[in-house]
Amino acid sequence: MVNQLFNPQLLSQDGGLLQSCCIVFCALILARFAPIPRELQPLLWFNRLATLIAAKVNHPERAVSQQLIAGILATFILIVPSGIIVSFLLSFAAYPWFFELIILYFCLCDSAFKPVAQKVVNAIKTGNKQNAKQLLAPWAKQNTQVLSEVGISKTTIEKLFTTPIYGTLATVIFFALGGATMALMVRMLRQLEHCWPPYHPHFHIFSSFVGQLNRLIFFIPTLLWHCSLAIQFGQLGIRSIFSKATMSQTNKNQLNNHYSSYALAAQLLKIELGGPQQFSDNGKTIRVDLAKVKAGPLPDHRHISQAITITQTANQFWISLTLLLPLIWTGLRLL
Repeated sequence: MVNQLFNPQLLSQDGGLLQSCCIVFCALILARFAPIPRELQPLLWFNRLATLIAAKVNHPERAVSQQLIAGILATFILIVPSGIIVSFLLSFAAYPWFFELIILYFCLCDSAFKPVAQKVVNAIKTGNKQNAKQLLAPWAKQNTQVLSEVGISKTTIEKLFTTPIYGTLATVIFFALGGATMALMVRMLRQLEHCWPPYHPHFHIFSSFVGQLNRLIFFIPTLLWHCSLAIQFGQLGIRSIFSKATMSQTNKNQLNNHYSSYALAAQLLKIELGGPQQFSDNGKTIRVDLAKVKAGPLPDHRHISQAITITQTANQFWISLTLLLPLIWTGLRLL
């Protein structure tokens, strides 16, 4: 059996697949047990660059066509050169697997939000709301300092139900489809949407291109993630995905690509999510009125704990499936 496992013919046929699976496995382990501190993550440096470019070229007072063109050009300037550089780096590197591992590790950095959510729960329990706000600040675009305990709970639950979509599931899927370069470019597109929220009045036109593109790119990962969440609730969960209330509310909030996840989370947890957000822009406070999903009472720290359990189970399912598929494939090849 050992000789069959290390059969040169098997390695020549499936060596690339097995190597890619090992890269994904190691990246998932590193991201889970040795995450990069939030302030040192390279994607946050990319956020700052995107914010600086938007400050230079985004002018909401100009014509709609000019704002749209500026947003499209800014997106290509930020994404395309990075993709070309990474592609050449992987092509000429002596050990491309090492760089692929590093790139995946960077793309999976948002999978470390669960420990942050647990710290938020502990901070709320002890009445230390200021600490909870500081914990959420690096993860949210909105101004967390003005959040109440309910707002902290809502923001934490919403992050728990959305970060695995692009932080884990989409990264693995697009790495399997197009390698580390595609995974990184997709992840950078998601970061642009985070920096330029389409529902923010200053970015409504400027980021419409990246918002619509991300809706298409993340459609399948979002659907798969929703199914893994809903299946834990049986028929109730499946009905929640396709309920008229969820679909109608989502259709009314096309500017927020995560609204469908908020609506599903509210239906599953039987709570209220969504609502207005405040942003700080050059010392000015901008309030954006977003629709609420009312499926029950206002959330508290108990609902955050429940959301941690639900999302952790779904996340473990996809990670386990990712690791089992190559083993199953190898076993079938040996039969």
